[in-house]
Amino acid sequence: MAGEYYRWLARDVKPAEKKELTKEEKRRNWWDYHKWHVVIAIVCAVLLADLVSDVVRNKNSHPDYVVAYVGQTALPDGLAEQVELGLGTLGQDLNGNGAVSVELRQFILADESLEDPILAMEDMERSNASSMLLLGNIETVESVIFLLENPALFHAQFPVLSRADGTRIEETPWSTVPVCYRWADCPVLAGLELENFEVPVIGGTVEGDSQLALSELFVARRGLWDDGTNDPILGAIALWEQITEGAQ
Repeated sequence: MAGEYYRWLARDVKPAEKKELTKEEKRRNWWDYHKWHVVIAIVCAVLLADLVSDVVRNKNSHPDYVVAYVGQTALPDGLAEQVELGLGTLGQDLNGNGAVSVELRQFILADESLEDPILAMEDMERSNASSMLLLGNIETVESVIFLLENPALFHAQFPVLSRADGTRIEETPWSTVPVCYRWADCPVLAGLELENFEVPVIGGTVEGDSQLALSELFVARRGLWDDGTNDPILGAIALWEQITEGAQ
């Protein structure tokens, strides 16, 4: 009964004609429904572009080679810089930033010859912190080439070195291939034209012969125990083969 009544009330009502929207009205309606989608998309695009930019910038700012120096005595800054510049003349631009850069990172172990207990304790604390950083370097394979003051002491604490040809020491215990080379016994390294370095002293500075200071240090390479390699590792291996060419 109620249905008949409502139909009677609507007997003369005509359905509203569908209005054709103008282009401006269509654009306005579309914007009203989608404006937040557009805003979110723009924000995501900006964040993504910023992330990509950071990745590229970090890649290009990272040195092509990270060489690790390990010893009980830190190298003077000027001498470390000469090592970086000298090796840089032998390397390649691995990160594509148009320049070859080498960073020498120093890890200083405890000096067991110190007799003063206070100095020995302070030295041990510095050594522990340096050893943790060195472990991180080894774990991430940041350095393939090592510059060592005492190879035997280093390998006793961090058994990661391989023979000069990359084979494991334990797999070829009687091999004639050495584990390391003295800097002075590598013709390529000994032939680098390095400038003298300066050491600050009270009242001024003194100069040192870079080649002479480096002559008794050793170069060695770390072992790679799996087949996983990347461009920095392959580049470091190529540099190692170059600096040890003709070494005896």
